[in-house]
Amino acid sequence: MAERTVEVPDVVGLTLDKATDQLKALGLKAEAKDVNDDKSIIVKKNWQVVSEDPVGKTNVAEGSTIKLGVKHLTDETPTPTPTPTQAPVPLVAPVAPVVEAPPVVVAPVAPPAPPVVEAQPAPVAPPVVEAPPVEAPPAAVYYQNCTAVRNAGAAPIHSSQPGYGRHLDKDGDGWGCDK
Repeated sequence: MAERTVEVPDVVGLTLDKATDQLKALGLKAEAKDVNDDKSIIVKKNWQVVSEDPVGKTNVAEGSTIKLGVKHLTDETPTPTPTPTQAPVPLVAPVAPVVEAPPVVVAPVAPPAPPVVEAQPAPVAPPVVEAPPVEAPPAAVYYQNCTAVRNAGAAPIHSSQPGYGRHLDKDGDGWGCDK
C-alpha cells in the first residue's frame, strides 16, 4: 500500500499558532525552534515563522514533522539606513531665538545727548557644515535553510560569514550546512 503524500504549505511569515494549525489540518506535525536566542516558546501567537524545513510546495509523507525556525515578535529589527542616492542634508547651526526684555519706565532727568553711531561690520553667516557621505552597509544575507545555502554556493557556512544562522548549524559547532 502506497504512503499518502501531502504538499507542505508555505507558512513563512505567519505566526506560529496559525502555521501550526495549517500543518495539523494537513496531517503534518510542527516542531518550532527559536533561531535567535533559543528562547522558550510559550505563547505561539507571539512568534513568527522565518524558515521551514522542508520548504513549502514540497511533497512529504502524511504525518511528517516540519521543522519551523521562529523569532519572537518583540525581537528588534534593524533600523533602515538611507540609500547612497539620497542627498546629504547640510547641517546648519540653529539661530538663537530673540528674547525681548520687558520695557523699563525711567523718568527723564536731562535731555539725552545725540547718539554716536559707529559703523558696524556686516554680520557674517556661520559656515555651512555638510554631513559626510553615507556609505551603504553590505546587504544583509539570510538563508532560509541549507538548500538555499548550497544553491548560493556558500556551504559549508561559518559563524563569521554573512548569512550564517543557528538554524543552519544543527550540531552547534560554528559550521552550518556542513553535513
